[in-house]
Amino acid sequence: MIAKNDAVLRVENLNVGFGAVPAVRGVSLSIDRGQCLALVGESGSGKSVTARSLIGLAGDTADVSAERMELGGESLTGLGRRGWRQLRGSKVGFVLQDALVSLDPLRTIGREIEDSLRLRTRLTRAERGQRVLKLLADVGMDDPQLRAGQRSGELSGGLRQRALIASAIAQDPALLIADEPTTALDATVQAQILDLLASLRERGTAMLLISHDLAVVGSVADQIAVMTEGRIVEQGPVAQVLGSPQHDYTKKLLRAVPSGHPRGARLSGPSVMSGTSEASGSSGLSISSGAKAPQPTAPDRGIPQSGASTPVLQATDLAKRFRTPDKTSFTAVDNVSFELGAGETLGLVGESGSGKTTIARIALGLTMPDAGEVRLFGELWSAITEKERRGRRPLLGTVYQDPLSSFDPRLTVGQTLADAATGGRTLNPRGKEAQVSELLEMVGLPADFARRGPRTLSGGQRQRVAIARALAPRPRILICDEPASALDVSIQAQILDLLDDLQRELGLGYLFISHDLGVVRHMSDRVAVLRRGRIVEQGPAEQLFAAPQHPYTQQLLASSPALEAR
Repeated sequence: MIAKNDAVLRVENLNVGFGAVPAVRGVSLSIDRGQCLALVGESGSGKSVTARSLIGLAGDTADVSAERMELGGESLTGLGRRGWRQLRGSKVGFVLQDALVSLDPLRTIGREIEDSLRLRTRLTRAERGQRVLKLLADVGMDDPQLRAGQRSGELSGGLRQRALIASAIAQDPALLIADEPTTALDATVQAQILDLLASLRERGTAMLLISHDLAVVGSVADQIAVMTEGRIVEQGPVAQVLGSPQHDYTKKLLRAVPSGHPRGARLSGPSVMSGTSEASGSSGLSISSGAKAPQPTAPDRGIPQSGASTPVLQATDLAKRFRTPDKTSFTAVDNVSFELGAGETLGLVGESGSGKTTIARIALGLTMPDAGEVRLFGELWSAITEKERRGRRPLLGTVYQDPLSSFDPRLTVGQTLADAATGGRTLNPRGKEAQVSELLEMVGLPADFARRGPRTLSGGQRQRVAIARALAPRPRILICDEPASALDVSIQAQILDLLDDLQRELGLGYLFISHDLGVVRHMSDRVAVLRRGRIVEQGPAEQLFAAPQHPYTQQLLASSPALEAR
C-alpha cells in the first residue's frame, strides 16, 4: 500500500528512440498518490510515446532506457512481456482518446469489464457482476444494469468514454494514464469526464493526463509539464504555468487558445497574406495584402441584383425528420430560421446530435427539408431542382473536420485543386498550374505542394488544402463544419487566423459550425445555439456570451474549459 504523498511513479532521464530518431529525450517526472500531472504538447512532441513507455507498449522497435523508472517503489526497467502484462490493468490503468476503437464491438460493456476481473481477481461470478455495476455507477452511468448489457456501438461518445474509464479502474490501479481522453467530446460531456477524472484523483488515484490543450487540464491537474520535440521544457504547479509561463513554447500554446481572445485578434504569427505578392491568372483569385480579390459579377454567377442588405444565405422555418432502423421517427431539425450577411460569420453551436450537420447539408442543398426553405442571395435554393441548382453551386464552398476522408488518395494536391477550380473543364497545362499555385499561395503553402499526395501532409497542411479546394470555384459563402476541432491548439490557431484573413480579403460569409464555444466566440459575429434540433438562443456573439439568457446556453458556457488554475 502506497502512503499518502508517497510517489506512485518516479521517472528519471527517460529516453526513447526508433532507430536513429529520438522520440523522447531526458524526461523526468514524479507523481504522488492523489496527484494529477498533465503532460501537455502538440502532436509529435513525445507525449504518447512517454505514456506507452511507462506500460511497456512503446513498440518492438523502440529503444527505451531510463536511469530510474519505478511504480510504487518497484523498478520497471528490465520487465519482460509477462511482467508488463501483469502490470497493465492491475497497477496501471490506461484510457485512450478513441473509446470506440478501444472497446470490443462484439462484447457488451459489462462482459468486457467482467473479463478483466475474471482473469486477474479471485472474485466469484456474482461478485464480478456486482463489481461491474458498481464501477459503471461510479463513473456516472445513468442506468448501470441497462448499460452493462449494451455494446460500444449503442453508446454515445461520453458513455463510451465512461465505460473505458470503468474498465481501466476495475482492478483499482495505483496509476491511471489518460491519453487525450476528452478531445473529441462536446463541451458538457468533456466537463463531465474531467469531473470524473478529478473525483478519481481525490480518491487517491495517481494520474498522468495527456493533452494538447492547456485550457482543458487546468481544472484537473496539480502539476503541468509542457513537452515539445521529445523534451519537457517547462514544469510546475498549474497556477504557475498558466499564470506566469516562462518558456516561449508554453507562451505560444497559451496565445493559441481562442478563449479570451476577441473577434479579429490573431492567435498565431503574422498573416500569410502579409507581404504576399499580387498574383494573377485565369482563375480571377488575385489577392495581395490590403487588396480585395475581384468579385464575380452577377450575370457570370447567377447572383441576383439585390440590395447590400439582402442576406447571402437565409433559412426560414426549416424542419427535417428521419426514420430510424426500428421504424420510429425523430426530428433532427425543428423550426430553424437564421440569416447570414456578406462578410459575416454566423456561429452555429451545439452538442452532437443537436442538428448542426443536418442544417449544413440542407444549406448546401444536399438534404431536402421536410418544411421551410433556404434562399441563396434572395432567391429560392432548397425548393428548386438539382439541375436548377447546379449552375449556382460554386457560390457555396465547404470545409469539413476530416479533409483526408474527402480527398481522393489517388490524386495529388495539384490535381485535386485543378479539378475543383475548373469544374472538370479542360484547360491548358500552364493555366491550370497558375490556378493551383495561386490557390496554394492563398492558404500559405508553397507551390511545390502541388506534387504531393494528401497522405504525406500533416493535419494542418491537409486542412489548408481543403480550404484552398473550397475556394477554388470562387464561392461567396463557406460552410465550415468543425474545421479545426481535430487539430492541435497552435495548428488550430493558424487555421482560424487563415479563415479570418480570407474573409477580410474576399468578403466571404461563413456559417461556422462547432461544439467548441471558445472557437465559436472568437470567430463569430453572431451565434445561434442549437439544442435537439431547435435554436434556443440567437444574437450578437459578445452579447450572447456575456449575458446568456437560455438555461441551456448557460449550461454550455459553464461547461466550456477556460485557462484557469484550480
